[in-house]
Amino acid sequence: MKYKLKFNLLPNEAWYGADINYGYKLPVTENSRTKTDTRYIDSYNQATPLWVSNKGRYIWSNAGYMVKWNKGTAVCYSEKSEIKLYDGYKNLRGAYLAASKAHFPFDGKLPDEMMFRTPQYCTWIHLATNQNEDEIIDFAKGILDSGMAAGELIIDDGWQTDFGEWEFHPDKFKNPKRMIDELHQMGFKVILWICPFVAPTVKDYSFMIENRMLVRNCFGKTAYRTWWNGKHPVLDLSNPKSVEWFKATADRLMNEYGVDGFKQDAGDAYFYKDSDRTFRPGTDANEQSYLWAETAREYEFNELRACFKGGGWGVTQRLADKTHSWDRNGLNTLIPNALLQGLSGYPYSCPDMIGGGEISSFKRKNGDTFSIDKAENEFDTELLIRWCQCSALMPMMQYSFAIWKIENDTAREVCISCAELHQKYADTIISLAQNASKTGEPIIRSLEYQYPNQGYEKVNDMFMLGESILVSPVLKKGDRQKTLRLPNGKWRYVPNKKVYIGGEIITVDAPLDVLPIFEKTAD
Repeated sequence: MKYKLKFNLLPNEAWYGADINYGYKLPVTENSRTKTDTRYIDSYNQATPLWVSNKGRYIWSNAGYMVKWNKGTAVCYSEKSEIKLYDGYKNLRGAYLAASKAHFPFDGKLPDEMMFRTPQYCTWIHLATNQNEDEIIDFAKGILDSGMAAGELIIDDGWQTDFGEWEFHPDKFKNPKRMIDELHQMGFKVILWICPFVAPTVKDYSFMIENRMLVRNCFGKTAYRTWWNGKHPVLDLSNPKSVEWFKATADRLMNEYGVDGFKQDAGDAYFYKDSDRTFRPGTDANEQSYLWAETAREYEFNELRACFKGGGWGVTQRLADKTHSWDRNGLNTLIPNALLQGLSGYPYSCPDMIGGGEISSFKRKNGDTFSIDKAENEFDTELLIRWCQCSALMPMMQYSFAIWKIENDTAREVCISCAELHQKYADTIISLAQNASKTGEPIIRSLEYQYPNQGYEKVNDMFMLGESILVSPVLKKGDRQKTLRLPNGKWRYVPNKKVYIGGEIITVDAPLDVLPIFEKTAD
């Protein structure tokens, strides 16, 4: 390896960083024996070349690198860029803020306020690729009829005629402009799913080939890359003409139909290869992911799921699709992964669709989608409730499974009340988002970040909303209580107003309709 860094971990040191999708596996400590690698991001979420420590240290490189953590020793390797260890920042907060200021200063921008203030609604789980005008309107009406507030409405994959042919499918959308106007009149903002893949049958394909706008493989041939929708060529974003074409496409959709923004999916590094022949020589896979994500900065309504080294941008970063489960790829990954987003420069976090965004969790073996009306028999309604509660005081929350149609009264009512709770705290969330856009300070924070040296370095089942609101969701099926240790100080338990003194382990009641929230108080 061309570049190498070796150092010893300090006693009780905990490290956080690299790949958001594996935040639930952190921290790395002096007892860890593992390997992390960001030279080529092969997961499906955001990543960063940053590691931060609760002892006030951080590691940074301008490119991805591998780290071998071995019982108190860390060895970092890279072929592309020097790796440096920075020290002297006292604690986790100090190290992160120093890294942010030095390497990804915030641009002062943030997504549109509506994305924080009211819930978001995505048509993916409800319609999958069968996006169509009539059912989208019914979806929106169902939201309002339930008493929930209008918000951002995401029309997902399937609205288009083909990938790269970004026109509304005429068999599914009789009058898309009228549909969007109607959604606007209801109070919704409309964003469209879009991706960098291009079908070879689209009208611009020959133009793209002639202008080297598509990635070529190591043999100089147009590269076809396998993804969840088949095998297609993909835009080469190192070519300014590719970026111009995408921007012109997006502008046309906004001007012609009134679209408000875009859910920019499938920008993952693993759809590219470092050996690709690119318009700008030497553009590697991680940089292609970076360049796709950078285009999202143009729009106030935006969403990314994959990104490399895009810290400090005013862009929404959604957690990767989760399964409808309690385990490590489900509910229990939301908090640790979202906390790692904040420590990576991605504070405008959306914790995936409530109940899970992995479509396979919502299909029978024959491919049919489960019936919403029979959800209490086919789904875990307790999981839906706890998922809603876990999301309620995160920066954003997003519904896709139509919980307002569930026949189980308790599940329906609690899930709708979580939307109301989010709106109750919206001013606080927006204030924190505005602060993040200037300082880099995360909106939601680990207790180790906010209350260092109190033994919270491994706690990842609760979080701070700002400095004084502690949220401790129930994350285990069947539990009707939550046991935790509060930080030093006085804390009022919001559900019953009881005041607790921090530093001791307490147990509070948390029936299905209760989200444990504590607010720091001087009383």
